[in-house]
Amino acid sequence: MREQHPGVQLSVLSQPFTRPFFEAIEGVNFIAADIRKRHKGIRGLWLLARELEKGNSFTAIADVHSVLRTWILTFFLRLQHLPRKYRIASIDKGRKEKGLLTRAKEKQLVPLEHSVKRYADVLQRLTFKLQVPYELGGLEPVDLPSSVATLFTPTRLRVGIAPFAKHKGKIYPLERTLELVKRLQRQGIQVFLFGSRGDEQHLLERWATKPDMVVIPAYNLNLLEELSVMQRLDLMVAMDSANMHLASWAGTRVLSIWGATHRFAGFYGWGQSENLAVERDDLACRPCSIYGNKPCARGDYACLDLSVDEIYKRVLLELPTHPSASFSN
Repeated sequence: MREQHPGVQLSVLSQPFTRPFFEAIEGVNFIAADIRKRHKGIRGLWLLARELEKGNSFTAIADVHSVLRTWILTFFLRLQHLPRKYRIASIDKGRKEKGLLTRAKEKQLVPLEHSVKRYADVLQRLTFKLQVPYELGGLEPVDLPSSVATLFTPTRLRVGIAPFAKHKGKIYPLERTLELVKRLQRQGIQVFLFGSRGDEQHLLERWATKPDMVVIPAYNLNLLEELSVMQRLDLMVAMDSANMHLASWAGTRVLSIWGATHRFAGFYGWGQSENLAVERDDLACRPCSIYGNKPCARGDYACLDLSVDEIYKRVLLELPTHPSASFSN
Protein backbone atom coordinates (compact mmCIF):
# COMPACT_ATOMS: atom_id res chain seq x y z
CA MET A 1 0.00 0.00 0.00
CA ARG A 2 2.80 2.45 0.87
CA GLU A 3 4.73 1.63 -2.30
CA GLN A 4 1.82 1.62 -4.73
CA HIS A 5 -0.21 4.50 -3.22
CA PRO A 6 2.43 6.84 -1.72
CA GLY A 7 0.08 9.82 -1.62
CA VAL A 8 -2.36 8.17 0.79
CA GLN A 9 -2.08 8.95 4.49
CA LEU A 10 -2.15 5.53 6.09
CA SER A 11 -2.82 4.71 9.74
CA VAL A 12 -2.89 1.25 11.30
CA LEU A 13 -4.91 0.52 14.43
CA SER A 14 -3.78 -2.55 16.33
CA GLN A 15 -2.69 -3.86 19.72
CA PRO A 16 0.41 -2.19 21.24
CA PHE A 17 2.70 -5.23 20.90
CA THR A 18 2.50 -5.01 17.09
CA ARG A 19 3.96 -1.49 16.98
CA PRO A 20 7.46 -2.60 15.83
CA PHE A 21 5.97 -4.27 12.75
CA PHE A 22 4.49 -1.05 11.47
CA GLU A 23 7.22 1.28 12.67
CA ALA A 24 9.47 -0.67 10.30
CA ILE A 25 7.38 0.67 7.39
CA GLU A 26 8.12 4.28 6.55
CA GLY A 27 5.13 6.58 6.38
CA VAL A 28 2.71 4.53 8.46
CA ASN A 29 1.04 6.11 11.48
CA PHE A 30 0.54 3.49 14.19
CA ILE A 31 -2.36 3.85 16.65
CA ALA A 32 -2.45 1.55 19.69
CA ALA A 33 -5.75 0.07 20.84
CA ASP A 34 -5.44 -0.90 24.49
CA ILE A 35 -8.20 -3.53 24.40
CA ARG A 36 -7.04 -5.07 27.69
CA LYS A 37 -7.60 -1.93 29.76
CA ARG A 38 -8.44 1.56 28.44
CA HIS A 39 -10.37 0.39 25.37
CA LYS A 40 -11.89 -2.75 26.86
CA GLY A 41 -15.59 -3.54 26.38
CA ILE A 42 -18.35 -1.42 24.86
CA ARG A 43 -17.45 1.68 26.87
CA GLY A 44 -13.79 1.34 25.93
CA LEU A 45 -14.62 1.02 22.24
CA TRP A 46 -16.81 4.12 22.44
CA LEU A 47 -13.87 5.96 24.00
CA LEU A 48 -11.55 4.66 21.27
CA ALA A 49 -13.94 5.84 18.56
CA ARG A 50 -14.04 9.31 20.11
CA GLU A 51 -10.24 9.44 20.29
CA LEU A 52 -9.91 8.34 16.66
CA GLU A 53 -12.45 10.89 15.44
CA LYS A 54 -10.87 13.71 17.44
CA GLY A 55 -7.27 13.22 16.39
CA ASN A 56 -7.60 12.13 12.77
CA SER A 57 -9.36 12.93 9.52
CA PHE A 58 -10.05 9.53 8.02
CA THR A 59 -12.04 9.18 4.83
CA ALA A 60 -12.00 5.37 4.58
CA ILE A 61 -11.73 2.41 6.94
CA ALA A 62 -10.44 -1.04 6.00
CA ASP A 63 -11.57 -3.61 8.55
CA VAL A 64 -9.18 -6.51 7.94
CA HIS A 65 -10.18 -8.32 11.13
CA SER A 66 -14.00 -8.41 10.91
CA VAL A 67 -14.88 -9.54 14.41
CA LEU A 68 -17.45 -8.26 16.91
CA ARG A 69 -15.01 -5.71 18.33
CA THR A 70 -14.28 -4.11 14.95
CA TRP A 71 -17.95 -4.18 13.95
CA ILE A 72 -18.87 -2.23 17.09
CA LEU A 73 -15.99 0.20 16.61
CA THR A 74 -16.91 1.00 13.01
CA PHE A 75 -20.56 1.45 14.06
CA PHE A 76 -19.48 3.99 16.70
CA LEU A 77 -17.29 5.78 14.19
CA ARG A 78 -20.22 6.06 11.81
CA LEU A 79 -22.40 7.52 14.57
CA GLN A 80 -19.81 10.16 15.42
CA HIS A 81 -19.11 10.95 11.79
CA LEU A 82 -22.68 11.86 10.78
CA PRO A 83 -23.80 13.49 8.53
CA ARG A 84 -20.61 12.68 6.58
CA LYS A 85 -19.94 9.02 5.86
CA TYR A 86 -16.84 6.94 5.91
CA ARG A 87 -16.17 4.50 3.12
CA ILE A 88 -15.90 1.19 4.98
CA ALA A 89 -14.94 -2.24 3.67
CA SER A 90 -14.58 -5.42 5.70
CA ILE A 91 -12.63 -8.57 4.98
CA ASP A 92 -14.42 -11.60 3.60
CA LYS A 93 -12.92 -14.39 5.71
CA GLY A 94 -14.55 -17.13 3.65
CA ARG A 95 -16.19 -18.65 6.71
CA LYS A 96 -18.49 -20.89 4.65
CA GLU A 97 -15.64 -22.33 2.55
CA LYS A 98 -13.57 -22.90 5.67
CA GLY A 99 -16.49 -24.76 7.20
CA LEU A 100 -16.57 -27.07 4.18
CA LEU A 101 -12.83 -27.58 4.48
CA THR A 102 -13.07 -28.83 8.05
CA ARG A 103 -16.40 -30.68 8.19
CA ALA A 104 -16.23 -34.30 9.35
CA LYS A 105 -17.85 -35.89 6.29
CA GLU A 106 -17.46 -35.09 2.59
CA LYS A 107 -15.05 -32.26 3.27
CA GLN A 108 -14.04 -30.14 0.29
CA LEU A 109 -10.26 -30.21 0.43
CA VAL A 110 -9.43 -27.40 -1.97
CA PRO A 111 -7.02 -24.45 -1.61
CA LEU A 112 -8.80 -21.33 -0.34
CA GLU A 113 -7.79 -17.74 -1.01
CA HIS A 114 -4.80 -16.68 1.04
CA SER A 115 -5.45 -14.20 3.84
CA VAL A 116 -2.95 -11.73 2.35
CA LYS A 117 -5.05 -11.62 -0.82
CA ARG A 118 -8.17 -11.16 1.29
CA TYR A 119 -6.50 -8.15 2.96
CA ALA A 120 -5.67 -6.70 -0.46
CA ASP A 121 -9.26 -7.25 -1.58
CA VAL A 122 -10.49 -5.03 1.27
CA LEU A 123 -8.30 -2.15 0.11
CA GLN A 124 -9.31 -2.69 -3.51
CA ARG A 125 -12.97 -2.35 -2.54
CA LEU A 126 -11.95 1.07 -1.21
CA THR A 127 -10.61 1.81 -4.75
CA PHE A 128 -6.93 1.18 -3.92
CA LYS A 129 -5.75 -1.38 -6.45
CA LEU A 130 -2.87 -3.52 -5.23
CA GLN A 131 -0.47 -6.01 -6.77
CA VAL A 132 1.01 -8.21 -4.03
CA PRO A 133 3.77 -10.47 -5.39
CA TYR A 134 4.01 -13.92 -3.84
CA GLU A 135 7.57 -13.72 -2.60
CA LEU A 136 9.51 -14.04 0.63
CA GLY A 137 10.73 -11.06 2.57
CA GLY A 138 9.79 -7.42 2.45
CA LEU A 139 11.43 -6.49 5.73
CA GLU A 140 14.57 -4.39 5.36
CA PRO A 141 17.74 -5.84 6.96
CA VAL A 142 17.72 -5.25 10.71
CA ASP A 143 20.86 -4.89 12.83
CA LEU A 144 21.50 -7.65 15.32
CA PRO A 145 21.39 -6.52 18.95
CA SER A 146 24.81 -6.76 20.55
CA SER A 147 23.48 -9.21 23.14
CA VAL A 148 22.78 -11.71 20.35
CA ALA A 149 25.49 -10.99 17.77
CA THR A 150 28.18 -12.72 19.84
CA LEU A 151 26.16 -15.97 19.80
CA PHE A 152 26.52 -16.44 16.04
CA THR A 153 29.23 -18.71 14.67
CA PRO A 154 29.95 -17.43 11.12
CA THR A 155 31.18 -20.73 9.68
CA ARG A 156 28.26 -22.91 10.74
CA LEU A 157 24.80 -23.54 9.35
CA ARG A 158 22.00 -21.99 11.41
CA VAL A 159 18.59 -23.53 11.95
CA GLY A 160 15.84 -21.89 13.97
CA ILE A 161 13.26 -24.04 15.69
CA ALA A 162 9.99 -22.61 16.99
CA PRO A 163 8.27 -25.61 18.61
CA PHE A 164 5.21 -23.87 20.01
CA ALA A 165 1.83 -22.70 18.77
CA LYS A 166 -1.26 -21.28 20.43
CA HIS A 167 -3.24 -24.55 20.34
CA LYS A 168 -2.39 -28.19 21.03
CA GLY A 169 -3.59 -29.36 17.62
CA LYS A 170 -0.71 -27.48 16.01
CA ILE A 171 2.19 -28.52 18.26
CA TYR A 172 4.51 -31.34 17.19
CA PRO A 173 5.28 -33.60 20.21
CA LEU A 174 7.94 -31.74 22.17
CA GLU A 175 9.99 -34.83 22.99
CA ARG A 176 10.34 -35.45 19.24
CA THR A 177 11.35 -31.83 18.68
CA LEU A 178 14.10 -32.24 21.26
CA GLU A 179 15.30 -35.37 19.47
CA LEU A 180 15.39 -33.37 16.21
CA VAL A 181 17.46 -30.67 17.91
CA LYS A 182 19.98 -33.24 19.17
CA ARG A 183 20.36 -34.81 15.74
CA LEU A 184 20.97 -31.45 14.11
CA GLN A 185 23.57 -30.58 16.72
CA ARG A 186 25.39 -33.82 16.04
CA GLN A 187 25.72 -32.60 12.45
CA GLY A 188 27.47 -29.45 13.69
CA ILE A 189 24.45 -27.25 12.99
CA GLN A 190 23.86 -24.28 15.30
CA VAL A 191 20.29 -24.39 16.61
CA PHE A 192 18.35 -21.29 17.67
CA LEU A 193 15.25 -21.92 19.80
CA PHE A 194 12.34 -19.48 19.75
CA GLY A 195 9.76 -19.14 22.49
CA SER A 196 8.03 -16.65 24.75
CA ARG A 197 7.82 -15.90 28.44
CA GLY A 198 6.48 -18.46 30.91
CA ASP A 199 6.23 -22.19 30.31
CA GLU A 200 7.88 -21.96 26.89
CA GLN A 201 10.82 -20.08 28.39
CA HIS A 202 11.32 -22.63 31.16
CA LEU A 203 11.19 -25.59 28.79
CA LEU A 204 13.65 -24.12 26.30
CA GLU A 205 16.08 -23.18 29.03
CA ARG A 206 16.02 -26.79 30.22
CA TRP A 207 16.83 -27.87 26.67
CA ALA A 208 19.68 -25.42 26.25
CA THR A 209 22.31 -27.55 27.96
CA LYS A 210 24.94 -27.30 25.22
CA PRO A 211 26.94 -24.23 24.16
CA ASP A 212 25.78 -24.47 20.54
CA MET A 213 22.06 -24.51 21.38
CA VAL A 214 20.95 -20.89 21.59
CA VAL A 215 17.64 -19.88 23.17
CA ILE A 216 16.09 -16.78 21.58
CA PRO A 217 13.23 -16.03 23.99
CA ALA A 218 10.90 -13.28 22.85
CA TYR A 219 10.88 -11.73 26.32
CA ASN A 220 14.52 -10.68 25.90
CA LEU A 221 14.08 -9.11 22.47
CA ASN A 222 11.61 -6.83 20.83
CA LEU A 223 9.93 -8.03 17.64
CA LEU A 224 12.37 -6.35 15.26
CA GLU A 225 15.34 -7.81 17.12
CA GLU A 226 13.76 -11.26 16.93
CA LEU A 227 13.24 -10.74 13.21
CA SER A 228 16.89 -9.73 12.86
CA VAL A 229 17.85 -13.18 14.15
CA MET A 230 15.45 -14.88 11.73
CA GLN A 231 16.99 -12.96 8.83
CA ARG A 232 20.31 -14.67 9.51
CA LEU A 233 19.05 -18.26 9.62
CA ASP A 234 19.60 -20.77 6.83
CA LEU A 235 16.25 -22.39 7.65
CA MET A 236 13.44 -22.10 10.16
CA VAL A 237 11.42 -25.07 11.44
CA ALA A 238 8.05 -23.92 12.78
CA MET A 239 4.49 -24.97 13.42
CA ASP A 240 1.44 -23.30 11.86
CA SER A 241 2.19 -20.30 14.07
CA ALA A 242 3.18 -16.65 14.18
CA ASN A 243 6.85 -17.60 13.85
CA MET A 244 6.16 -19.13 10.43
CA HIS A 245 4.81 -15.77 9.28
CA LEU A 246 7.54 -13.72 10.95
CA ALA A 247 10.26 -15.77 9.31
CA SER A 248 8.51 -15.42 5.95
CA TRP A 249 8.51 -11.64 6.32
CA ALA A 250 12.18 -11.81 7.32
CA GLY A 251 12.90 -13.62 4.04
CA THR A 252 13.80 -17.00 5.56
CA ARG A 253 12.58 -20.31 4.20
CA VAL A 254 10.37 -22.21 6.68
CA LEU A 255 9.91 -25.95 6.95
CA SER A 256 6.44 -25.90 8.49
CA ILE A 257 4.82 -28.77 10.41
CA TRP A 258 1.03 -29.14 10.11
CA GLY A 259 -1.33 -31.13 12.32
CA ALA A 260 -5.02 -30.40 12.84
CA THR A 261 -4.88 -27.38 10.51
CA HIS A 262 -4.07 -27.29 6.80
CA ARG A 263 -2.13 -25.00 4.49
CA PHE A 264 -5.21 -24.91 2.19
CA ALA A 265 -7.06 -22.72 4.73
CA GLY A 266 -5.19 -19.62 3.55
CA PHE A 267 -2.69 -19.21 6.38
CA TYR A 268 0.44 -20.65 4.76
CA GLY A 269 3.63 -18.61 5.06
CA TRP A 270 3.51 -15.93 2.37
CA GLY A 271 6.09 -16.64 -0.33
CA GLN A 272 6.94 -20.11 0.99
CA SER A 273 7.15 -23.07 -1.38
CA GLU A 274 4.40 -25.63 -0.83
CA ASN A 275 7.13 -28.28 -0.87
CA LEU A 276 8.23 -27.00 2.54
CA ALA A 277 5.06 -28.21 4.29
CA VAL A 278 5.37 -31.40 6.35
CA GLU A 279 2.00 -33.02 6.91
CA ARG A 280 0.02 -36.24 6.82
CA ASP A 281 -2.26 -36.61 3.83
CA ASP A 282 -3.59 -40.06 4.74
CA LEU A 283 -6.14 -38.97 7.36
CA ALA A 284 -9.70 -38.32 6.24
CA CYS A 285 -10.37 -36.30 9.40
CA ARG A 286 -7.71 -33.72 8.61
CA PRO A 287 -8.09 -30.77 8.74
CA CYS A 288 -10.57 -30.75 11.60
CA SER A 289 -10.01 -27.13 12.59
CA ILE A 290 -9.07 -23.84 10.97
CA TYR A 291 -7.14 -22.58 13.99
CA GLY A 292 -6.23 -25.85 15.73
CA ASN A 293 -8.31 -25.01 18.79
CA LYS A 294 -10.74 -27.96 18.64
CA PRO A 295 -10.04 -31.13 20.64
CA CYS A 296 -9.08 -34.17 18.60
CA ALA A 297 -12.20 -36.27 17.82
CA ARG A 298 -10.02 -39.38 17.71
CA GLY A 299 -8.29 -38.48 20.96
CA ASP A 300 -4.81 -39.38 19.72
CA TYR A 301 -3.76 -36.40 17.54
CA ALA A 302 -2.66 -38.81 14.83
CA CYS A 303 -2.19 -35.83 12.51
CA LEU A 304 0.94 -34.93 14.47
CA ASP A 305 2.34 -38.47 14.40
CA LEU A 306 5.19 -37.58 12.06
CA SER A 307 8.53 -39.32 12.44
CA VAL A 308 11.60 -37.42 13.58
CA ASP A 309 13.48 -39.18 10.78
CA GLU A 310 11.23 -37.62 8.14
CA ILE A 311 11.59 -34.09 9.48
CA TYR A 312 15.34 -34.46 10.10
CA LYS A 313 15.95 -35.62 6.52
CA ARG A 314 13.82 -32.79 5.18
CA VAL A 315 15.83 -30.24 7.15
CA LEU A 316 19.13 -31.58 5.80
CA LEU A 317 17.70 -31.65 2.28
CA GLU A 318 16.66 -28.00 2.46
CA LEU A 319 19.89 -26.67 3.95
CA PRO A 320 22.58 -25.19 1.69
CA THR A 321 25.86 -27.03 1.37
CA HIS A 322 27.69 -24.25 3.16
CA PRO A 323 26.67 -21.44 5.56
CA SER A 324 25.11 -18.42 3.92
CA ALA A 325 26.87 -15.09 4.24
CA SER A 326 23.94 -12.83 3.40
CA PHE A 327 24.45 -10.67 6.48
CA SER A 328 27.51 -9.71 8.43
CA ASN A 329 27.64 -10.55 12.11
